[in-house]
Amino acid sequence: MNICYSGAVYNSSGYAQIRHLFIRLARRGHTVKIKPYKSKDYNVSLLYEDELRKLENTRLKKPYISITSGIAPQLVIDPEASYNIAHSMFEASELPTRWISFYNQFNEIWVPSKFCKSAYERSDLKCCIYLVPLGVDTSLYKKQKRKNYMFTFLSVGQWIDRKGWDLLIQAYTSEFMGQFDVRLCIKTYNDLKTNEEMIKEYLSSDIRSSYMPRIMIKNLKVDEKDMPEFYSEADCFVLASRGEAFGLPYLESMAMGIPVIATNMGGQTDFVNDSNGWLIEIKQLKHLSERLCKINSAYANLWFSEPDINDIKKSLRYVYEHKAECVEKGNIAKTFVLSNYDWEKITDNIEERLEQIFNKLG
Repeated sequence: MNICYSGAVYNSSGYAQIRHLFIRLARRGHTVKIKPYKSKDYNVSLLYEDELRKLENTRLKKPYISITSGIAPQLVIDPEASYNIAHSMFEASELPTRWISFYNQFNEIWVPSKFCKSAYERSDLKCCIYLVPLGVDTSLYKKQKRKNYMFTFLSVGQWIDRKGWDLLIQAYTSEFMGQFDVRLCIKTYNDLKTNEEMIKEYLSSDIRSSYMPRIMIKNLKVDEKDMPEFYSEADCFVLASRGEAFGLPYLESMAMGIPVIATNMGGQTDFVNDSNGWLIEIKQLKHLSERLCKINSAYANLWFSEPDINDIKKSLRYVYEHKAECVEKGNIAKTFVLSNYDWEKITDNIEERLEQIFNKLG
């Protein structure tokens, strides 16, 4: 098969993770060409970069399938391709109306979760929608979890309001104030604020003036091969996000045998359930903050989940007090993810779909 991919490649975004699919398709003998949006837009080392660079120089023959990745306004069909696929995702339960015309140019759309698929199916789209989840490289996530001298909650994500940092930090500090055998570690990146400023941004005034909780901010960029090191420090992963199209850090944590506390709405509910983690109740649906809508205008007037802060507290406390159950759920989570979300298994399914398309093209 001849396949051309255009989109994010050399960064740590969810969109760029699909590079793992094209690496494996090329290894299986298919002709794959990649056209990165940018040659190098994130200062980290990625797995298999040499293979990716070679795929940039692939000579592509017709007929070929074009797969273009990004949010709707970034998507452009390839007029030379025999079939055009859009790989896209969104964190709200509905799509901005102005995006529909971009999607309707394509023969089909790939989305990473049932949550996204439902949102896209609610819209007036003419093309077919297929579920293409992200995965994990099981060769990378074999590291053993470290034994810590204190119970460690870990969270990973961008430093933006959608990730629910205000809810998590306020819930954690309220529940564990004065306890020194537990900590919250947050891996993020923000080059505009110091670690102390980031924490104090979301602390209530009484705590801000009298008590600095045991919170560690790891504000740095991390090479892809080193991410398991961060997960290995955790006893439980927690992210009280207001909206996730997929939720890759949840999946990566589970692959390490670390159970998760996750919002009960979003892409992560495809793989997080009561047997392998804890789900935070939704208090209500609401619009995102004005400042976040200024960052991403597509969020304006759309509905996102608002996790119940009391249920976040309850979940944190329960996990901390039931460490044996935490370990048990972590083992269940690891078995489930490695059996269902290995990139090789995902490639099997997508290879079959692409072959169906080529057969129809003749």
